[in-house]
Parts: sequence; structure tokens; C-alpha cells
Amino acid sequence: MTDWETLAKQLKALGVELGKDRRPSSPRQQKHPIESVVEGRFLDLSDGQVFCHEERYPRDYVHGTRGIWPVHPVNTLCRWANTALLTHTDFKDIIFLDTETTGLAGGTGTYAFQIGAARFTDDGFHLAQFFMRHPGEELALLAGLSTFIDGMQAVVTYNGKAFDLPLLNTRYTLMGLSNPFEGVAHFDLLPLARRLWRIRLESRTLGNVENHILGVSRGADEVPGYLIPEMYFEYLRTSDARPLGGVFYHNAVDILSLAGLFSHMAFLLNEPDSEDVQYAEDIVSLGRFFEAMGDHHRAEALYKKAMTEKLPAELLQDTRSRLSFLLKRKGDWNAAGALWEQAAQDQELYAFEELAKYYEHHSRDLEAAHYWASSAKMVLESSSLSRSERDRWKKSLDHRLQRLARKMALS
Repeated sequence: MTDWETLAKQLKALGVELGKDRRPSSPRQQKHPIESVVEGRFLDLSDGQVFCHEERYPRDYVHGTRGIWPVHPVNTLCRWANTALLTHTDFKDIIFLDTETTGLAGGTGTYAFQIGAARFTDDGFHLAQFFMRHPGEELALLAGLSTFIDGMQAVVTYNGKAFDLPLLNTRYTLMGLSNPFEGVAHFDLLPLARRLWRIRLESRTLGNVENHILGVSRGADEVPGYLIPEMYFEYLRTSDARPLGGVFYHNAVDILSLAGLFSHMAFLLNEPDSEDVQYAEDIVSLGRFFEAMGDHHRAEALYKKAMTEKLPAELLQDTRSRLSFLLKRKGDWNAAGALWEQAAQDQELYAFEELAKYYEHHSRDLEAAHYWASSAKMVLESSSLSRSERDRWKKSLDHRLQRLARKMALS
């Protein structure tokens, strides 16, 4: 049975009629309606009525330990996301978005029953949370969101490319509404969080990242995300909205964390060499980011800085290797060679090979080249590489030694 069929049966058992042309005109009488739990107002739209809770935060609002308003240029963020450049005057047209849904797998049978969206204003940050009391209000929910995000140039999410936006695209299509996200620039912060904190943080969930990076500790009202779909179904069964206060809290913190991360990432990518970047692992991650972006000058500086810090052995070796190849790329053979000699002391095979290449092709010292290639074979014998890797290295080194022997015989 499909997700849609399962959901349809659950809703039918509750007496809920589905379809945009068969929506109830009003919800059934509730003992604890949503407006008695969360402060808000009902928006009367041409497509029906939807509940909306709003919060306004001052421009200098601090979420955890980070301000939510970006004070640094977002040029590098835009290049990473492959979007048009945004200036400070464009910030009011950036939408921060998070959905709460009836399922975590997506699909046409999954509803977004709550959509939180926020945008910067002249004096702060405006958050609006649209809530669907029953599926018959979906048209109004989507229409209310469209009104709030009117003029949007970019949307910021966390895993939104895989979940939130495909889900909303589907709901807008099924409801026959114009899709406001079509062609809009998208900053999905999850892939960037993975790049920046993969080394230091085991988990890059939004909750873990906000805690370790933004210093956010969620309060007693927090509810785990995996419980939220069942909480909504329970609300549909009982008409008791009291447990949903925690869902509004969860969604609001998610959006504030999106804004805080967007601001903090703009800082990191604008000033990666700042003394405020205190973890050596993060310095390495920033170096890898800029290397991948093609900014080799900045990557080199960050790798050099990281190597003055105390790095775990494996991370030190990887960083030294990356730095050496950046130096080789720009022709700084002395600096690259010094790093390869350090790596050779740690029995790293690639370093022996690079030194052999250098002495053969650049220094024209065939004896030195033969020494490093021969030394590599000795290291290979005691290595823990797989058999296929050992065979590949042996073939390459034997070929190099044979060529060097021929050259030395002719010299």
C-alpha cells in the first residue's frame, strides 16, 4: 500500500474529506484548539482560512552565541551555492524555511501540516508559522506561505534539496497552485555543514550543529523531530492541540538556527583566518573548502596555519600531503620537497615517489632519484596495503627503477 493510500485511510477513518474541492468549511469543535495553545491569528484568504503564529526578533538578536543578522558579505556563500551574488540590500528577500510533515519519507501522500518561514526586515527578523488544522486547509496554508514569501530571491534550508522543497513543489502542483520556489536560488546548508565540520563533529544534524557551533541548548518545550508526525495524527484524532506547542517551538528554533548558521557561515568563509576559528580541525576543513573552490592561495595559507596546531597523526599527514601538492602546483619545489622529506620519515609512500620524480625530472640527479625509488620499494615490503595496492605500487616503482637504471648507464 502506498504512503498516500495509508494516509487517506487514516484520514477517512477520522471523517476527513480530501481534495481541494471537498474541503470542510470549518474544523469540528475542539476542546483545546490551536489558538488556545499558541498565540496567533486566522488569515482569511481566497483559498480559505489558515492559522498563523508570528514572532519578531530584534536586529541584534543572538541565538545561542551567534547573531542571526549577517554582518559579513555572502559572496563566497553565493559562489558555493552557484547563485547570483546577494548584497546586504538583498537580505530582506532571503527566506528561511522549515516544514513539519506527516511523514519523513516524502512522497505524494505526505503533507506539510506546518510551514515555518522567516525573513529579515529593516529592524529585525520576522518569523511566521502557518498551521493546517485539517487537510482541507492545505490550499490556504500554501497560499498564506506564498503571500509571506512574495518577492523572495533565495531560500535557505537544511536538507531542503532532498526533502522540504520537493515536498512543497509536489503539494503546490497537486493543489493546482503556482509554485513560488521555481527558479529561486537555494542555499541548502546541510552539505556545507558537512564540509565545514565533518572532521570535528560525528553528526551534522541540525540539532548537533546548532549545539556545538552556535551554542544553542533547546529548552524543555523541545520535542524530537521523529515524534512530530505521530503527534499531528494524534491531534487529528483527539482535537487536542496542547501537545503541539512543542512542535511550534521545535520549528521556530530550527529556523532561528538556519539564520544563525547562515550568518556564521558567511563569517567563516569571509574571514577563515580569523583567530575566532579556534579548532585546528575546522582550519583544515576550511582549507579543503577553499581548495575545492579553486582558491589555492587561501587553502595554502590555511593548511600552513593548521600545521602549526596540534593535529591527530592521520589528519596531519593528509594536510601535509594536500599542502605539498599545492606547493608543487605553483612550482615551489623547495617547500614541497621539505614536506615530502618529512612525510618520508613517516613512511608515506607517495612522498618517496614525489621525491624520485623531483630528482629525476627537475633536479636531474639520477642517483638521488634512484635512492628514493629504491627506498620506496623497501617501505612497500613492510606496508599494510592490500595486495592489489601493493602490486600497483610495485609495478610503478619497478618501471621507474628500470628507466633510471637505463638513464644512469647512458650518463
